[in-house]
Amino acid sequence: MHQWDFSMKRANLHLIPLIQPHHQQQPQDDEASVDQAGSGATTELTGCVLIDSTRRGKRYPDALSKTVPIWCAVLNRASHRTFGTPSDPPPLQIPTDTVSLSEAAQIEARLDMWVHKFCASDLAVPCLEKPLCPVFVHAPHIPTLPTCAMQHHIVLVSVSPSETPKAFHTMHASYVQGAGDDHEAWAHGLTPALFWRHHRELLAPHLQREDRVKLVHKLVREERGRSGQVPWLATDNSATRIDGTCLFIAARPLAHSFSHHERSRYAFIVHCSQSEREPSTTPATQQQPCTSETPPVLRLGIDASKRGLGSFSRALPLVVDAVTDALIWETRNKEHPRGVLVCCSDGCQLSGAVAVAILAASYDQHRQFLGTGTDAHQKLTKHRKRISKDDTQRRLQWITGSVHSVSQTSPSRAHLQRVNAYLMGPLRQVRLWE
Repeated sequence: MHQWDFSMKRANLHLIPLIQPHHQQQPQDDEASVDQAGSGATTELTGCVLIDSTRRGKRYPDALSKTVPIWCAVLNRASHRTFGTPSDPPPLQIPTDTVSLSEAAQIEARLDMWVHKFCASDLAVPCLEKPLCPVFVHAPHIPTLPTCAMQHHIVLVSVSPSETPKAFHTMHASYVQGAGDDHEAWAHGLTPALFWRHHRELLAPHLQREDRVKLVHKLVREERGRSGQVPWLATDNSATRIDGTCLFIAARPLAHSFSHHERSRYAFIVHCSQSEREPSTTPATQQQPCTSETPPVLRLGIDASKRGLGSFSRALPLVVDAVTDALIWETRNKEHPRGVLVCCSDGCQLSGAVAVAILAASYDQHRQFLGTGTDAHQKLTKHRKRISKDDTQRRLQWITGSVHSVSQTSPSRAHLQRVNAYLMGPLRQVRLWE
């Protein structure tokens, strides 16, 4: 209770283009942005609908009554501070029949701190043409939805039952607090698109729960095997570049065999999962140049679960050194250096953590690769001696700000802790040239 915050790890900025069509990150100038805001505000209704539920006896879950309103208020004020739009950000809007006035005042008092933290981060502040305004809906109270086009309406619908049937305890399972958390896990990889393609099979009345879960796993496995991606990533099987760097992230199936064309696009390829179809190759070094004919593919063979944390820690020195050496060779020997592709089966867990380690170890705060020039090793050593947790947090923000997806390519806390242990502290393993 009373644990309010604006999450920097899950800022959900990928929702802004859905809420505000034709979203532009940075307007050409203030006057143009104001004109566009005025014209957009008078022509169409915009926004989104969020649906959640909570335990009996509670009208709204905290996500709808506090977290989303805080998100709206922080983004409104951050956009106003950065771009001047919206011109008059509304105050914090929360359901007064659920949140006490005292608690609302305490949240309001923290908003400016969260706005400052957001604006000072490496996340890109979205330019909002209109303010984000929550609208609260619950049964049996269904308000008349606003028709004002001067706001982005964030309709928050609580589907919790208004009354509990007397026979509820004997006929149904009870609500489990937090059971809906980490939807990426409980959905078993099933997405809306995949569900609707196979809904008749999944909803077959003769299936038992265990059989249904097995069917979900089978469908998800087949989907990833066909496309080498999950539906919330880019649908053209492309890789996403981390803005301002030479690093790319992508989802590739476990058995993916990189074509000559795909290999030729990159100086080095890291696949965090193991495949029996293609053996690992020797990592690139300065003595083994990354020619277009033989770009190396390093397969780490890591389990993405907690069981693989030991293997992940042991692989970090190898992969960071290999990628850094490959980029050093490229910058010294090619007029147009190629980038590095980091991928795994879901394009999220392992590849995101490995990317954080590479970016923190070999890029400065301005997203400049430090392995250039004759003093490359000296610059890298000086930089690596000063790496802090703030640096790794900001590198993660580079990734989440570049990969506009539902899952946001956010690695687990456990993997990020292993990255921090590798990069800093008395037992750090990151390479230094001394």
